[in-house]
Amino acid sequence: MDLLPRHTLPVAPVQATASTTEFSQAGQQVVRLMQLIQSFQQQLPAQFNSTAQSGSQFLGGHIRLDAPLFPGATQLDVLTLMGRLQTIVKDSGLFYEALLARWVANKVPFLTVRQQPHNLGPFRANSPQIQAILGQQLELLSSGIIHIDTELWPQAHLQWLIQPDVNPLVQRWRDEQRRKQGEEPEPPAWRSELKLTLPHVGEIRAQMRLSHKHLTMQLQCAEMLVDSLQSATARLIARLRLGAGVEIDSIPVSRLPQ
Repeated sequence: MDLLPRHTLPVAPVQATASTTEFSQAGQQVVRLMQLIQSFQQQLPAQFNSTAQSGSQFLGGHIRLDAPLFPGATQLDVLTLMGRLQTIVKDSGLFYEALLARWVANKVPFLTVRQQPHNLGPFRANSPQIQAILGQQLELLSSGIIHIDTELWPQAHLQWLIQPDVNPLVQRWRDEQRRKQGEEPEPPAWRSELKLTLPHVGEIRAQMRLSHKHLTMQLQCAEMLVDSLQSATARLIARLRLGAGVEIDSIPVSRLPQ
């Protein structure tokens, strides 16, 4: 990749721990990537650009469903919900290229590839729907953020934000530096925020961080529900350990801020 002249870089001087040459090359490559992303976004149809502007508060891949996941459900098993949300993300089209790589490596059947939005009738070729997904993919590459907004069942609304601890572009640069020194890449760490609004219960919020299969979680709810929710955390911990295979010690519960 050709290096850009120093005077065109929209960055302020900083004290880098790496050598000047290493920092200059990494910084110019990041800027070049961002310019390519911006150039591609300018080529998207006007219809998508207006949609992106209206939903710009959600960076990255934004998955919004028009119908409840479980139209007739009032009670739901945690493992069933986990599997359904996982399927939604896999079938969103945001990770289409990664799925193709797995298919080439004989890790997934071709039928799975055929079921992606890119290969369905109304989504083929340069349709506005596919252009929208491509825009979301570019945002996801630069931010690493996934936002899911849907109803679990009528009047039960779920908003879920997932993001890496470190920006993906920065993480890739760090991993490359570690590889040059003969070291393994850093294990990824993720943060997540979840807001669930339920009838007769109100709003429940969860803040989570996952690293090395170790999960830390905090819950917030209405003051009158704090004691009952705290007493139920033992069952939640058991389900997370058995169903998701994560390590978790305790889950503190506090009241929502006024």
